[in-house]
Amino acid sequence: MTAPGATAPGVTAPEPPADEPATPSTTVRTLRRLRAALVTGSLLTGALCLLVSGRADTGTDAVGGRAAPALLRAEAAYGALADAQRVAVHGFLQGTVVLGGLGDQYQNDIAAINQNLAELAGYNVAGPAGTSDLQLVEGLVVAYNAEIEQAAADYQQTGELTRALPALWYATLQYREISDTLDRLRTEGRATLNAQRGSAWLAATADLLFLVPFVPVLVLFARTQSVLRRRFRRRWSTWLTAAVLALTAAVLWCGQSLHASDGHLRSALDGPFAEAVTLAQQQAGRSAAEAAEDLSAVVAQACPATTTRSCGTGLTAPPPGPAAGGTPDGTADGGRRPGRAEAEFTDGVAEADASASLRPAVVALLALAAAAASARALNPRIDEYRFGGR
Repeated sequence: MTAPGATAPGVTAPEPPADEPATPSTTVRTLRRLRAALVTGSLLTGALCLLVSGRADTGTDAVGGRAAPALLRAEAAYGALADAQRVAVHGFLQGTVVLGGLGDQYQNDIAAINQNLAELAGYNVAGPAGTSDLQLVEGLVVAYNAEIEQAAADYQQTGELTRALPALWYATLQYREISDTLDRLRTEGRATLNAQRGSAWLAATADLLFLVPFVPVLVLFARTQSVLRRRFRRRWSTWLTAAVLALTAAVLWCGQSLHASDGHLRSALDGPFAEAVTLAQQQAGRSAAEAAEDLSAVVAQACPATTTRSCGTGLTAPPPGPAAGGTPDGTADGGRRPGRAEAEFTDGVAEADASASLRPAVVALLALAAAAASARALNPRIDEYRFGGR
């Protein structure tokens, strides 16, 4: 008698069904997960590099391409206005207006004011308030020039300084209002520049943001190499090494390029830009002080018997501008000109832009190469399990 569950002698035990699915291999699942993680991590690192790079480039353009040049144009317009007032008042004091008119220097200053205002309007970093102030200044410059020309015409027609004084005083009123409005634009420009320089995307810590995914990806590469060595006895993977090198190169290129671009921008702002602003302010301050002194002398000459020296206008001489400095030809004590410092600033911004020109293409290419090499390193091992091998 045969025991229950035993197979009778001579009877073959039944085979398991041929179509019973094999148990999935844990190794192939691990390899597929590692492949997906490496490819995703490589692309994510490259994308974050591009994001940080793009935001940094936008900040560089906002600071070096708009805010800083806008402030330079406002300073230049302010300086040209002060020099126009100086030249005009000095011409009335010396009597040269009677013989030669206002002169080429005055006309050049008025043209420089209008040109700088037009360029400042193109930057428009102060928003609607800045646009309103610019429109006001443009109208006041027209009125100022008209009063100066009227004063010159009265002086030439009569040869009497007293007859020209009322128009010259009204021109001075316009001059003071223009100066106040330009000073407001300069203040707004400095505030905008400081705010944009303080952007988080221009901070040194932002250059390290792409290290957040890069470090875990390096750990995944080490983990993958460990799996290949333990389960496939492959001590070294050429494709995996190439992927690591490509991704590392992308990160290093991105970081070095950002650091170089930020360095060029900071050097340009802290060096030639700051110097150009200082020189322009010194020159404007000197011109404003000379104009105020000459205006007082004009009043004293035209109205020597008047105690208040107002000739009935009710206007006193305008106060001097910023602390005077520089030399009569518009240079600083060391011989530097604002235009030369401004040109050096422009060169520094161009170097910052050049450091960023190739960055997106190089980073994208290296990140894609790292992702492709990561997949290529594991595809042969995954193919070994295509037919259900463990």
